[in-house]
Amino acid sequence: MPEFNPRPPIAAAPISVIFFAHALETDTQAVLDSWRAYLDTLKRPTEALLVQETRPEVTANLPPPGVILYDRASGFRDALNEAIRSAQHPLIVFCTADKQYQPADLDRMLKTIDQVDMVIGYRAGGQAPPWRVLLDTLVGLFSRVVLGVPLEPRKCWLSGGWGRRWIARWLFGIRASDPECIFRLARRSIFEHMPIQSAGPFVAIEMLAKANHLTCYLAEEPVTWTAPQMPISDAITFSADA
Repeated sequence: MPEFNPRPPIAAAPISVIFFAHALETDTQAVLDSWRAYLDTLKRPTEALLVQETRPEVTANLPPPGVILYDRASGFRDALNEAIRSAQHPLIVFCTADKQYQPADLDRMLKTIDQVDMVIGYRAGGQAPPWRVLLDTLVGLFSRVVLGVPLEPRKCWLSGGWGRRWIARWLFGIRASDPECIFRLARRSIFEHMPIQSAGPFVAIEMLAKANHLTCYLAEEPVTWTAPQMPISDAITFSADA
């Protein structure tokens, strides 16, 4: 087994936050304001970059500084790569510009980032159905008694998207609890060798697959999650993007 290569401390470094926003999202400004209030408490230089979707039916003026527009039909690949290149600070946060995630959960990620290259959020909570609880219990007992290997308890239960997580785990080798959670903290330096090719929802998995390929160290932290009241579909499907 290769020895652990300690990463240089970075938790106190300045932060760039890259947000993803749909054109029809109505809470974007309120979310940005709440993040600004939180970032001000960190007492360090920060910046916000908004990867903003546009649609033909939505009139868009010239974007203000820090806003990078992309056409819904073609996806956000070029806009996201531009945002990453434009980021001025050593730490990059990825998050949606809606009310799914809470800024304060970044605290746990900052406490972990010194040891790794990327901290992945997983949407904590959710109650597994009885059949799954029973199956987990039996598998755990078998592993402990027969194999002598204790299994970690399930960190979260996500009722939908099992097919996408199966693809992430068994085709791309990603062992994260919630590989589709886009709320994550990373060292900007890892993206020097990680161009983004996805233009839609597969991007969260692409980042992790390429981070694995680059032998990056990853860690997981729980984050509070609120399902969007009106989920907005992506023009590019997960399967087409993958």
